[in-house]
Amino acid sequence: MQHFTPTFFFYDLETSGFDPKSQRIMQFAGQRTNLDLTPVGEPVNLLVSLTDEVLPDPSAIMVTGITPQKTRAEGYLEPEFLKQLYDQVLTPGTTILGFNSVRFDDEFMRYTLYRNFYDPYEWQWQDGRSRWDMLDVVRMTRALRPTGIEWPVDADGQSTNRLELLAKANSLQHTSAHDALSDVQVLIDLARLIKTKQPKLFDYLYSNRAKSNVAKLANLDDPQPFVYTSGRYSKDILHTTVAVPIAPGGRPGSVVVYDLRHDPDLWANKSTKELLAIRQTPYEERKSPSFVPLPVKELAFNKCPAVAPLGVLDADAQSRLALNLEDIKKNLAKLSKSNLGQKLQELFAMPNDYAKTTDVDGQLYDGFVAEGDKTKMRIVRAADELGLSSINPEFTDKRLKELLLRYKARNYPKSLSSADQSQWDMYRNERLKSSLPGYVRELAKQAAVQGTDKQFALEELRLWAESIMPADA
Repeated sequence: MQHFTPTFFFYDLETSGFDPKSQRIMQFAGQRTNLDLTPVGEPVNLLVSLTDEVLPDPSAIMVTGITPQKTRAEGYLEPEFLKQLYDQVLTPGTTILGFNSVRFDDEFMRYTLYRNFYDPYEWQWQDGRSRWDMLDVVRMTRALRPTGIEWPVDADGQSTNRLELLAKANSLQHTSAHDALSDVQVLIDLARLIKTKQPKLFDYLYSNRAKSNVAKLANLDDPQPFVYTSGRYSKDILHTTVAVPIAPGGRPGSVVVYDLRHDPDLWANKSTKELLAIRQTPYEERKSPSFVPLPVKELAFNKCPAVAPLGVLDADAQSRLALNLEDIKKNLAKLSKSNLGQKLQELFAMPNDYAKTTDVDGQLYDGFVAEGDKTKMRIVRAADELGLSSINPEFTDKRLKELLLRYKARNYPKSLSSADQSQWDMYRNERLKSSLPGYVRELAKQAAVQGTDKQFALEELRLWAESIMPADA
């Protein structure tokens, strides 16, 4: 049995946009700590070079201030960055965590690993590693055990859990919001504050981050109500409710949970077709005050949800969350007598209408890579530019053949044959031409609203587009 010292590695990314399928990591920063949240070793702070088929989202660059030119001058190629990730960060026993990292940063990491011939999942579970996310820890602490921490509100007086506002309210040093390393350092301070003021809740959520522990609490064999904190629930109830498992989720390792604040009678007599129509209501129509959404959501065991037994709801928490346990009990009794669970099982089993992308860069979730191909992927990763020009792995996964050409073109262009170069030029030109109109519109929009301090970054974005755009664009 392997023995290792468990540690945390807090990390944050700054990216060229918000879609991990098409945009890229531009900065990776992190700091290791021990389980008492004392820093261990030096921080990691790396820029990652943006490749020249990517037009970044100008609004993202206005936030971070990191220009494509800066990453080209100072950054690492993605394969070089990932080698440092494995050498410096992914030590055995590391819990990798951030602030909204499960839904954002981890997705960018997965797509980056996938594009560069690494397994996109092993980094977070192999060699005793795991993942966690402080955002829902913060939310649940605010909802259940807020004592000892100052909790900010926004300009409208509503609760907010923005990292920079939490830092300001609690006098935590935050030198530069939206700089990855600064965000990491203040997140460690915030985690230390929660662990100091509410150690039982902090340790409970840490020990129960594993999907097996979540599955025990939210299981369909013996469905019991539990406390659930999620960004999908309203901020006016501090993102927290009492939920109960009601049906299998639409994906493996998930369940559908019902929000027991709501009387099931409103839904029990509706047909599956009617429930589907409500679930598929367009976003614009959902804004209407008359729209009542389905009080259900899919809980994925592997996304570190903040869940806890009903016993954590003391009188203060019930009052703070406007939870009446008698109403919860009545709604649970009604739900158990209805056939809503069966209808929801049918509903979530239906194939969704989202069209799969035809671009291989976005096909990460189209299937797992076979073990035989993983050996060939290691050969690709180990090859230098000269070696890449001569290898031709016979991948069984058709995605990998196309990814290999792009991997060569982005990182080691001298390894391309003339036929490969022509294929890459065709793809690159089409991508840039299709992206240009939206890029120009967003650049003009940002130019109209940004102050003089952003003019350098705006000009750099104009020059970047000019430098990479095909001549006939």
